[in-house]
Amino acid sequence: MSQLAIYLIGAPRAGKSAVFDALTMTPEGPHFTTRSGHRYGAVKVPDARLDALREIYRPKKYTPAEVTFVDPASSGASPTKFGEMTGLLGNADAFALVVQAFETVDGEGRPLDAVAQAESVLLELIVTDLEKVERRLERIVQDRKRGQKTSEAEVKLLERLREELGRDRALRDVELREDEEKLLRTYQFLSQKPVLIVANLAEEALTTGVPAPLRAMAAARRIEVLPFCAPLEAEIARLDAASQADFLRDYGLTEPGRVRLLQSAYRALRLISFFTVGEDEVRAWPVHEGTNALGAAGKIHSDIERGFIRAETVAYDTLLQSGSWSKCREDGTLRLEGKEYLVRDGDVMHFRFNA
Repeated sequence: MSQLAIYLIGAPRAGKSAVFDALTMTPEGPHFTTRSGHRYGAVKVPDARLDALREIYRPKKYTPAEVTFVDPASSGASPTKFGEMTGLLGNADAFALVVQAFETVDGEGRPLDAVAQAESVLLELIVTDLEKVERRLERIVQDRKRGQKTSEAEVKLLERLREELGRDRALRDVELREDEEKLLRTYQFLSQKPVLIVANLAEEALTTGVPAPLRAMAAARRIEVLPFCAPLEAEIARLDAASQADFLRDYGLTEPGRVRLLQSAYRALRLISFFTVGEDEVRAWPVHEGTNALGAAGKIHSDIERGFIRAETVAYDTLLQSGSWSKCREDGTLRLEGKEYLVRDGDVMHFRFNA
């Protein structure tokens, strides 16, 4: 099961499905499954550090982190109307908003305006959340009339969010206390989720990149925007590693767009990776920045979290230089960390626990 799900959204004919096809293409062909009309494609996250650890341990199993890209089927006349899809879209960890940046006419036959297209989709996320807040507040009023107890803290928070949403402000930009974030978890608000903008370019536009107005709009909203040419990226993904390198060099690219998108998703979600190593398996585990050792243990298995004693920890580059776990122990670079230790990107960890 993938540990991160990015849902592709966008206006009609923006190229959402073409971007999904490119992201899930392999040299053997497209790799995805379909459930209830929605397409799911798991993509492994490249990590040179994990590759180096595999060379040291030669494990029976090698498990990179995975991201699942989801191409939701439209449930209505317009894919940008999310009201009927909140149950599905609420499962997303982040959204990749695909914006048409090719041709001169959009999917509805109007002159192409990439900025207006992106803003329209972002606004629809806000409107969907506003409707959810208003419905919840209406139910609370009815519950109180029937004499049922309700949370005053929840009401005050929802009223504040209604005001923010009414000003067209996304909930990801609203500052929340830890207890407020906990209160909102079950709501799965769409505008609270991180967003990346994928500018779907024509091949000849790759040299100029993302149009300046779209770049400026994204910067003003503190949203990362990525150039992406779906047909070209699909062609690159069909090639083996050696041929990919040559192809990329011919186009002046250093890495496939899929890799850049994955890296951007990690930044947007503030994710880091720690590793577990051994002869049985070498594996990457993505966690949020600020995760402590106890939380990292729980990422692997609840039994390890429950019986946590200590985390044997060494930095990736130190292990690589030493060449083995035992040498790190001998050199005194292997540390014993407690529950509250904050995991660092690139930590290699082994958890001691009571079964």
